[in-house]
Amino acid sequence: MASPSAQRRSLRSRLRRARNPWQAPRARTLFTRPATSPRRTLLFRIGAVVLLCTLAFLVLYLDRDGLRDSTKSTPMTVADLVYFTMVTVATVGYGDIVPVTARARLIDAFFIVPIRIVIWFIFLGTAYQFVIQRVVEEFRMKRLQKQLSDHIVVCGYGLSGSIAVRELLESGVDPATLIVIDSQQQAIEAATSLGVAGLLGDPAHEDLLQQAQVREAKAVIISVTDDPTAILLTLSVRSIAPDTKIVVRIQENLYQRQLRQAGADVIVSSTKIGALLLADAVHSRYIVPFVNDMLSTRGRATLLEREAMPQEVGCMTNVVPGAIVVGLDRCGKIFSFYEDPPCRIEAGDTLVVIQSARIPDPDI
Repeated sequence: MASPSAQRRSLRSRLRRARNPWQAPRARTLFTRPATSPRRTLLFRIGAVVLLCTLAFLVLYLDRDGLRDSTKSTPMTVADLVYFTMVTVATVGYGDIVPVTARARLIDAFFIVPIRIVIWFIFLGTAYQFVIQRVVEEFRMKRLQKQLSDHIVVCGYGLSGSIAVRELLESGVDPATLIVIDSQQQAIEAATSLGVAGLLGDPAHEDLLQQAQVREAKAVIISVTDDPTAILLTLSVRSIAPDTKIVVRIQENLYQRQLRQAGADVIVSSTKIGALLLADAVHSRYIVPFVNDMLSTRGRATLLEREAMPQEVGCMTNVVPGAIVVGLDRCGKIFSFYEDPPCRIEAGDTLVVIQSARIPDPDI
């Protein structure tokens, strides 16, 4: 539980953010994980090189009369052409076999040379992906992991996940303490543009969860596209991080029991919440806008869960200056304004209050 001074600093920071809009910092490192296996990628590139070499050999074979071997006077053989193809593509060029006709030289200039360039790009790209990029990513990941403690991991950066990340940033969460895991390159690029770190890959893979250090995380937000995947992901996270808070978004309420058994601490049903607001909107004009405004960090009113401040200790819950107390937690016992009579606030109580986001703060 945060101290009263920390609570006051948090409130002051919220008030400052209400005056100064949040701006995204410089994008952080994007950690990529290959969508296909390294073996498949390597085999594909080897096949491409073999195909290009074969194509070059066939063209040289058809124009073999335009080539001369300075070491012998006999016609070019298949072995000679294979040898010439390989040394030409590899840019070795011993000079023993050379094109002597104009057509052979044009073929070498406009056909063989581009093939040579493409093959070298394949070699360089393979070296970068399998050696240099891995080393750089491992170095960056280790450096990032040293800084990770009490951070937040977001699994899934769809519509709900992206809104949650932006809301966390708006509320003052340091982008350095946020990690997004998603299987879509576009989603990760959008997340890293906000200054958070990104891991490209399936969030259900335990190696990515281990790299994100969910065991040391403050919370894990699971916002994937389907509920069965959310259940499996919750099981994976809970098996790695027994004490980390897990917040899960679901669409169907029938999966709540399975999610509780899997280890979810908080379950948010986006479908149910949306349906309730739709029903309220039929008979009211202001409830839905007020709820949206209250839940948003940028709203005029804000819903806060905080420790009771020193000046509030001793006050009745129905007369707290500048705030409406809607709930109180005292040693695990919950008091609500709609079920319980007003009570006197004690030191150490946790309050759930509605207050203006723009109230003046005398300490600022």
